[in-house]
Amino acid sequence: MNDNAPTAVSLARLRTAFTLVELLVVIAIIGVLMGLLLPAVQMAREASRRTQCQNNLRQWGLGFQQYEGAFKEIPPARAADGFLTWPVTLLPYLEHRALYDRFDIRAPYAAQDPEVLRQGPRELICPTRRSQGDLSRYESAGEPIGLVGDYAGNAGTSFSFVGDAWSSFDLEVDGVINSGLSSMNPISNGRLMGRPKGRFRFANIRDGLSNTIMVGEKAVARNYMGQPGGWGDGAMYNGEEPGTAVRLGGLGLGLEGNPGAPGPGTLPVFGGPHNNLCMFLFCDGSLQTIPHDIDQFVLAALCSRAGRELVTVGEW
Repeated sequence: MNDNAPTAVSLARLRTAFTLVELLVVIAIIGVLMGLLLPAVQMAREASRRTQCQNNLRQWGLGFQQYEGAFKEIPPARAADGFLTWPVTLLPYLEHRALYDRFDIRAPYAAQDPEVLRQGPRELICPTRRSQGDLSRYESAGEPIGLVGDYAGNAGTSFSFVGDAWSSFDLEVDGVINSGLSSMNPISNGRLMGRPKGRFRFANIRDGLSNTIMVGEKAVARNYMGQPGGWGDGAMYNGEEPGTAVRLGGLGLGLEGNPGAPGPGTLPVFGGPHNNLCMFLFCDGSLQTIPHDIDQFVLAALCSRAGRELVTVGEW
């Protein structure tokens, strides 16, 4: 008998390692499992982000309810050209009184502390689109850059009485959150003579609070994020650019997920980053998720304050 011949035990020991084929099969199986798992993880993460987005809108809804209850009016989009916007006005009602007190509510945006302009509540940011603390790239009139935001007030429909009435301080509008009337917000020596005063109260929303949009997600072109002007994504507090803090909806102004470069002078629209869905806060504090392909006449009815249209909840 040959002492050098391999025994059964030694042969078994030689076969304890994986073969190349077996290793490749295991890697392939792991790859398939990862391919199946990753979409599920991404869906779970997006569901979590959507829930956070809804919670943000719910907090703004509570803020509007408290503000209207205290002052018997809805805050203006901006009291005067270049002054602060509605999110600043509502900060105390979102438990951010300390930040609010650092603003000079009667002074224009350009006169505020630049450090304060970079701060804000997480309720301004949709986590699907961007991260907390993102800033504008620049401001149109050379003001300090500031915190951006993803939620805009409802300034009305495309059936505006005059072309740019939605941003005017004197013309009639059909929205809910519009520029304040100049007669109600006088300015002396570059400062408001009183607190910012809005045009409307809940009693002026004749279509019904549950049928009228208060705030919705902003449509923002991905390649132009953080840019003001026609791109509507500058500093959220800057009333120099009305399209930053408000949006329109209606005929010719449907919801968009990633609008093309609109350019200066283009009307701003609503639209969310949630797979062709957009989150809205209605004036009664309720939340609705609306698909981007909603009929534009229905969207106009939801954006008009007193158009006397009949819209059934869920009609979209």
